[in-house]
Amino acid sequence: MTASSSRLVRFSAGPMINPEIGKPSRPLSGDTVFKTISGFEANEGRVLSGIWESSAGTFRSDTTGYIEFGYILEGQARVVDPDGTVHALAAGDPFVMPEGYKGHWEVDERVKKVYFISRCD
Repeated sequence: MTASSSRLVRFSAGPMINPEIGKPSRPLSGDTVFKTISGFEANEGRVLSGIWESSAGTFRSDTTGYIEFGYILEGQARVVDPDGTVHALAAGDPFVMPEGYKGHWEVDERVKKVYFISRCD
């Protein structure tokens, strides 16, 4: 969905219907599958929001060129900073990955989040 007016934009955090299916571009272990539903896009794609879900696996994160706010809806995961600091995330936890963050995700079963991305370039 692209923003075309100044109206409130709502999208469902419930069951994902017809999500985009993908794989991590930087996998470390497991056969991880991503599901994504885009809910909002503005400023020529520089601002994005939607719902993202991941199955089990370990994969790198690299937010070069953008900042991401996330809010865990379901499940749990660990995000590990480059220095080894572990951040356990579960339903109800908000987080921000600053521009250039290069940690990794560890998902034991499944995690689902709302994301809001702002491109810096």
